[in-house]
Amino acid sequence: MALQRKKSLPDVQVPLNAPASITREEVSVLSSARREEMRRVEEENERLRANPLLYLVSPHMKDWFTRQQLVLVILIVNISLALMFFKLLTS
Repeated sequence: MALQRKKSLPDVQVPLNAPASITREEVSVLSSARREEMRRVEEENERLRANPLLYLVSPHMKDWFTRQQLVLVILIVNISLALMFFKLLTS
């Protein structure tokens, strides 16, 4: 029984399964969608630069608050307990 070794290099005789290239129309649609997205992002950045308070109501901040909800609750509870403990010590 002979040992069969794994080939270290791919066989160049076997054609690679290269994906078909995309058409000009698809490239045009994708590039215009990308340009539109970049324009939207730039407009949003301009609005945020003009009024920094918009950061508080932006979807990114809402998502962050949703993800960090438990951490924020624990932080608030800890601060309130620390204040109560400090008042007990000082009074």
